[in-house]
Amino acid sequence: MSGSERVVIFDLDGGLADLSAFAHLLTGGWEGSRRQAWQRFFEHVGQAAVIEPNRDLVEAVAGLGFVPVYSTTRPISCAGQTRRWLGENGFPPGRALLCRARGDHRAAVEVKTGHCRAVGRWLSVFVDDESETVDALQSGGVRAHSFDVLSGMGVRDLRATLAAGERGSTAAKGVRRRSAVHRRRGAVAHGAV
Repeated sequence: MSGSERVVIFDLDGGLADLSAFAHLLTGGWEGSRRQAWQRFFEHVGQAAVIEPNRDLVEAVAGLGFVPVYSTTRPISCAGQTRRWLGENGFPPGRALLCRARGDHRAAVEVKTGHCRAVGRWLSVFVDDESETVDALQSGGVRAHSFDVLSGMGVRDLRATLAAGERGSTAAKGVRRRSAVHRRRGAVAHGAV
């Protein structure tokens, strides 16, 4: 990335993609192991419903000149399906799709924190659908906002909120500070999204 590019990371599941129609595959009543249940669930990622207001937000952010990056705690094995889903559903091309690495069993918020570290100083904001994740990222020094807050903003306020991440880049400083302790884990699905 060039020094002038600013990245906004968007969380996929619950933020852009609604997989609730397949949540029953993860709850009681399934046969086999928990791992098999998750595998059955992930077979449906290409069938997720689009959360329309949040796709509009990604388009608005890209239109303001920010570079979208997509983050998911899905395993890297879902990258191809996820990339196709993004393209087929008209999402702006992203610089990267950040996924959970093979064998990575950390909590979702830790995976997302790793994705912020991977983007480093270019990160303006991480956008998530869960307030607990937003709070955890913020307490770790990452500029994070909820889809709900940003989706309701006009263009001027949105630009100002995202640009606030550029000045002093608290997110990048906080992420770099912790990177010596928490090495980067996560997988990048290479190629344009």
